[in-house]
Amino acid sequence: MTNEPIACAVGGIDITGCRVSLYPMKDHFAQQIVASIERTDTTAVWQQTDLFSTLFRGEAPSVVDAAAGLFINAYESKTHLVGEFTFSKGCPGDSAGDAFLNGEQAQPNKASNLLNGTFDVDCKYSFYVFGENNYMEEIATIVQLAETYGLAPRSAHYVTMLTGTANQLFGYFEAALAYAHDHLPHYVLEATVSVNSPSKKKAVSHD
Repeated sequence: MTNEPIACAVGGIDITGCRVSLYPMKDHFAQQIVASIERTDTTAVWQQTDLFSTLFRGEAPSVVDAAAGLFINAYESKTHLVGEFTFSKGCPGDSAGDAFLNGEQAQPNKASNLLNGTFDVDCKYSFYVFGENNYMEEIATIVQLAETYGLAPRSAHYVTMLTGTANQLFGYFEAALAYAHDHLPHYVLEATVSVNSPSKKKAVSHD
């Protein structure tokens, strides 16, 4: 493993990383998390699970595929589940090791994700652009892209809110990172994804 910094070249096959933390709101939650990790195909990414999260590193489509698989595989119809996602590429402090890069951009979970990711989710996220003077325009482009995926983006304090299916959401994440890879040297997307929240049910019942 080398520790040489990665150049922040727009359009290069740089390392994309994602940290995913899952929070099933139930007893025996650890079993649900471990089962999801075991069911997710990680042959197209470098993976490491630690005390806080599971980390995927590799080519962006493969990383999104693994992150989506981890969340979708953890879904249960009657369990409130929250996922925290941090996607990042281009950090000048990153190192060239611990990644799976072969240029194939494989998505081994895609078929099962599409089959099982039809459930509704809510998401709040923020997109951060570094090293660009026109960063607000780039953020606006990323947010507008969510409209094409039917996610009804809505502004809130410090975040953008999205509502749709898991498939729509992770399809959007893949498209957003593809745009960012081609246009931006360094960016971070942070998202919190929730399904079956009892808070949402109470809010609806009070309308």
